[in-house]
Amino acid sequence: MKKYSIYICLILFFVLGFATDFYANDATRAYQNENLRVKKFDKAEWRASAKGMKFSKNPNAKKKKKKQATDNTNGTGTIAPPEPREPSTFSFKDFAQTLLIIIAVIILAFVIFKVVAGDAILVNKEVKRRKPVTLEEIETNLQEADVEGFLKQALLDKDYRLAIRLYYLAIIKELSAKGVIEWKKDKTNGHYMRELRNKKHPKLKDFRAVTRIFEYVWYSNMAFDGGQFEEVRINFKDLLASIK
Repeated sequence: MKKYSIYICLILFFVLGFATDFYANDATRAYQNENLRVKKFDKAEWRASAKGMKFSKNPNAKKKKKKQATDNTNGTGTIAPPEPREPSTFSFKDFAQTLLIIIAVIILAFVIFKVVAGDAILVNKEVKRRKPVTLEEIETNLQEADVEGFLKQALLDKDYRLAIRLYYLAIIKELSAKGVIEWKKDKTNGHYMRELRNKKHPKLKDFRAVTRIFEYVWYSNMAFDGGQFEEVRINFKDLLASIK
């Protein structure tokens, strides 16, 4: 959450900086500060250019034109400058700034979405990770089960008896995947040892050793702490690594 908050603050500073610069356009300020030059009306030049032209004799039109001329000259005989038009100041720089602001807004919206929706997803994942290990689900479909994932969770929970059980299931799963044994839920450990013996598998002795450890820890009521777990863990890890 802190990481997302930093991202949001940076994007807001980014947007505000470009927005301020966007409205403070140098070309506009230069135009507004420029002095206007007024040119006097030359009547002789006007008569020469108007020679041969016909004008309406409508008195109302004449009065209207006279009124317009008076308005334009402000009664001084000098043409007043036209009303200044707003110049077109949209340059490539403005386009780039606008584009960057749009991108920043999109990123900001995405970050907010990740904060609102993403954290909920992360929470759901965390809850899923903390779901209690159910051996029934693992043993029902051992070949597709994430035994190693359950094993990691058991170790985090310091459930060492369960960790020994999962180590043993991981070994059974690997032997089945290699075609050394044929896994079935209702088979006993003795069945698996017999299959290894019939095939004269080189790891029969090691498998027998971990089987004895597992059965002693799992089926007895003995206390089994972390120190005892570390003493026998090497047997399971070495056998599992050797058959992979």
